[in-house]
Order: sequence, then structure tokens, then C-alpha cells
Amino acid sequence: MRYNLPTQGGLVPLVLLLVGWSMPAAAQLPIRNEPLRDSLVRVYDTRTIYGYGDKYILGGRQLPFRQLKTQFSLGVTNDLYRQGRQDRVVSRLLGITSVAALVGGAVLSKNERAGSIALQVVGIGLNFGSLRFSKKSTELVDRALWLRNKDVLFGSR
Repeated sequence: MRYNLPTQGGLVPLVLLLVGWSMPAAAQLPIRNEPLRDSLVRVYDTRTIYGYGDKYILGGRQLPFRQLKTQFSLGVTNDLYRQGRQDRVVSRLLGITSVAALVGGAVLSKNERAGSIALQVVGIGLNFGSLRFSKKSTELVDRALWLRNKDVLFGSR
């Protein structure tokens, strides 16, 4: 019985395959900078803020939106937060006005058909405006939180 040894052409892919399997194992070796990594994880867990719906979490405790204002220092993050807060107020006012217009349109539908349709169109338009401001507010606050967390983790530059 005679076995054919792999030739040089068949040996190269085999070697590359073995090297490819051993690389991930080598990448999982322990990191020598464990104290630095542990302190970064500790800072991340205790001092960064992340959003969860309309609530925000800091160090394992929940912060309502209005308590975020104490977490931003003066500068870009504070300006982004204030603009996001203003847009959130506008969004809420437009939403409430939209509901009032839609209800008013429903009430008028029995007596005044043209006025009812006009109020319903205005209500829908106000609702779209509310959604736009709500989206913009979320984007601004998310950006402010991202910048704040980056400054907490890596220091301001």
C-alpha cells in the first residue's frame, strides 16, 4: 500500500488552514493590561449614561429625562441637551394640539363638514410636525450623551 504525500501545491493550503485555526486561539490569550481594562470597565459601568426608551440609566439607577441636565458640563454637550429638551417640549405641545384638533374635527363633523375636514387636516399636519421634533430631540440628546460618555471614558481632548 503506497500513500501519496502532499506535494508542495497541496501543502500550502493545509498550512494556511492550520495557521488560520491557531490565530483565533492566540488572540484569546490574556491581556497584559488587565488593571487598565478593569478600571475602564468600572468607569463604563458606573459613570456612563445610556438610554432605555425614554428613561436613562447611570450606574445601574434610572434617571428621568429632566435629571439629565445635571450630567452635562458647559459646552457642546450642554448645548445639544438644551436644544434637544426644547425640541421635546415643542413636540409635546404639537402632539397635544394635534389631538385637540382631531377631537374638534370629530365633534364638528356632525354640524360643519368643511370645518371638520379642515381641523382634521390641521391635526394630521401637527402630528407630523410633532414626530419631526420628537425625532430631532432624540437625535440631539443621543449625540450629547455619546459625547459625554466619550469624555468620561477617554477624557476631553
